[in-house]
Amino acid sequence: MFYFRKAYSGHEILFWEDGVNQDEGIVLENMTCPGCSSQNTKSNCENTFETHYDVILDQSIRQKKMVPVLISYVHKGKKLLKKPDSKDLELFEKARQETSKIRSTAPNYRMMFGQESRRNDKYGITHLHHFYFDKNLLALQKYHDYCDDPLLLGILTTVAFRINKRYSLTYQAGTWGAGGGPTSGTLYIPSLIKDLNILPMLRQALKKRIKVDTSGFVNPCIGTGSFSKLLLDNESVDYIFLDPPFGSNLNYSELNFIWEGWLKCFTNIAEEAIEHKKHNKSLDFYKNILTECLREAFRVLKQGKWMTIEFSNTKASVWNVVQNSITQAGFIIANVSALDKKKGSFIAQTTPTAVEQDLVISCYKPSSEFDQKFKQHQNTDVAVWDFVEEHLNHLPIHLVKDNATTAIIERSPKILFDRLIAFYVQKGLPVPIDAGAFQKGLRERFIERDGMFFTNEQVQEYDKKKAENPEFIQLSILVSSEQDGVLWLKNLLTEKALAYQDIQPLWMQALAGVRKGDVIPELADILEENFLKDAQGKWYVPDPENEADLEKLRTKRLLKQFEVYKKEALTTKKKSIKEVRVEALRAGFKQCYQDKDFQSIITIGDKIPNKLLMEDEVLLQFYDIASSRV
Repeated sequence: MFYFRKAYSGHEILFWEDGVNQDEGIVLENMTCPGCSSQNTKSNCENTFETHYDVILDQSIRQKKMVPVLISYVHKGKKLLKKPDSKDLELFEKARQETSKIRSTAPNYRMMFGQESRRNDKYGITHLHHFYFDKNLLALQKYHDYCDDPLLLGILTTVAFRINKRYSLTYQAGTWGAGGGPTSGTLYIPSLIKDLNILPMLRQALKKRIKVDTSGFVNPCIGTGSFSKLLLDNESVDYIFLDPPFGSNLNYSELNFIWEGWLKCFTNIAEEAIEHKKHNKSLDFYKNILTECLREAFRVLKQGKWMTIEFSNTKASVWNVVQNSITQAGFIIANVSALDKKKGSFIAQTTPTAVEQDLVISCYKPSSEFDQKFKQHQNTDVAVWDFVEEHLNHLPIHLVKDNATTAIIERSPKILFDRLIAFYVQKGLPVPIDAGAFQKGLRERFIERDGMFFTNEQVQEYDKKKAENPEFIQLSILVSSEQDGVLWLKNLLTEKALAYQDIQPLWMQALAGVRKGDVIPELADILEENFLKDAQGKWYVPDPENEADLEKLRTKRLLKQFEVYKKEALTTKKKSIKEVRVEALRAGFKQCYQDKDFQSIITIGDKIPNKLLMEDEVLLQFYDIASSRV
C-alpha cells in the first residue's frame, strides 16, 4: 500500500510510481509531477485525503489516501510480483463490505489520549480498527471468535500487534517485500506499507506455542498485578531481576493499546511508572512510583540476597533517580556493569554515570548478622567499618577486560564514602565521620591495591589473579564535573609528579561537556585543594596522612562557598541561582543534614537548576530526605 501526495500544482503524485526507484529500492530525492512536470520533494508535498464510509463507526471519515500497488505471491514454488488487477481490487472492496458483519464485535475504541496513541490523528487514523486493512481485521475477529482459551488469546495479541499498517515495506537482496516490520517503541505508520498474509502468521504462532515444552516447569507462577503490591510473604524470595520502565523511553500503555483492545482490558495509566508530559507525569512522579515498587522488592527479598536491575536511558537525571530509589528502598549498590546484548554478557563498567548503553545494576539486601551488629554500634565509629567490611565482601574482587585487570570503581575510596553516606541518610542517621577521617581509617583497616581497597582475605585472591593478568586498565575518565577532575588528576599524578604547565594541556583535552549550572573550579584551584607541590614546583598525590588534612581544609573551603549560596538563596529575589559549585553543595547539604537544618537544603535545592539537582545522586538523596522532614 502506498500513499498519494499532492504537488504544488494540485496534481496527485503516487509515491510508489514517482517517488521511488523501484529497480534500486531507494526513495528519490526529487519527484516529478506527472501533471505539470514540476520537481517536488516528499517533504514539500501535501498529503492527499479521501472521504469514505466507515462501516464499523457507521459514519463517514476522512483519511489519508492509499492504494495497493504491488502484490507478492507464490506460483509453482516461485515468488513473483505483480501489479493489482481488477479482480484484486474487487477483492479489496469485498473485504471492506464484509466488515459490516463484525460491526458489533470488532474493537472500535478511540485511541487513548497520548503522544504516540494519537500521533496518527492528523491522517484520519483515530480508532483502533483503523490500524488494520479490512481483510486482516476480518480474519483477526474470526480467530477471536474461536478463542476459548487464554493461551489462544495470547497468540492473537502477538499477531495483532504486528500485522497492521505499522509494518514497513523494505527492499532486500534485489527484491521488494523481504524483511521489514513495525518500528519498535512507536505507532508510526510508514509511507511504504507491507500488508502481510495473516494466515501464515497465525499458523506459525500456533506452531511455536505447541512446541513449548512445559513438562519441566515446577509450580510456575505468573502474576500480572502491580509490583507496588506484591502478594508475597516477607523475605520469601531468593533473587529478583527487574527490567523497569526507564523514564520517558517508552509510553507503554499507549503502545499496548492496540493489542489490549482485542482483550478489552486496558492498562490503568494512573500509576504507570513513566515520565509523560501529556499525562502530567514528572520525573518526581516516576521516582516516587519506582521507589514504592523497590521498597516492596526489599520487603519480599531474603536478607543477604541480591537484586539485579537492567537499565537503559541516556538521561543522567533518570539514571540518578533509579540509583536514588534503589538506595531509599534499603538496597546497597555493589556493582554497575554494561550489558553486551549481542554476546549476552556483562562488561566491567569503569564509570558509575555512563548511560550511553544498557547497564546492569547489582544490589543486595544487607544480611541479618550485619543488621544486628549495626544496631549495636550505630552510634559509634565501629558501625562505619562494619558497613565497609560488609560492602567490600559483596563487591567483585577481580575483573578482566581485554586480557587485562580492570579497575573496580566501587572499591575506590570516593565511591565507598558515597555508599556510606547513602546508607546512613537512608536510615535517617547522622554520618559519624568526615571524608578525611574516612580515608585515613580506610587505609588503617583495609589493604589498598591500584587505588582500590580489599579485606585481608580478598587481597590475596586479587594479587593471585592480577599475576595472571598483570596489565592494568585504569579508570577511563572524561572530566565533566569537579569530582571527575579530582579523580582524573589523581590517576595522572600517581604515575609521576608533574608541573602545572605539563598538566594543563592534558587537562584541556580531558574536559568534556559540563552539566549546565555546574561550575568546575580552575585547574590551579583543584590542585591547590587536593594535591601537594614539591620543591621543584611539581604536583603529586599526598600520602595518606597529609591527604586527610587536605580533605579537612578542602571541606572548610567548600562550606565557606556553600554559605555564600545559602545567603543568596535566602535573600535574593531571583527565582534561581544559575551556576553553582556542586561539590560545595554536596558538602553543605551533608552539613545541613548533620545539623538537622533541612529547610536550608530545600531552600537552596529549589533555587538551583532542577536538572542539576536531578542529575546528582548525592544532592538528590539529601533533598529527598529533607523534603520528608520539613
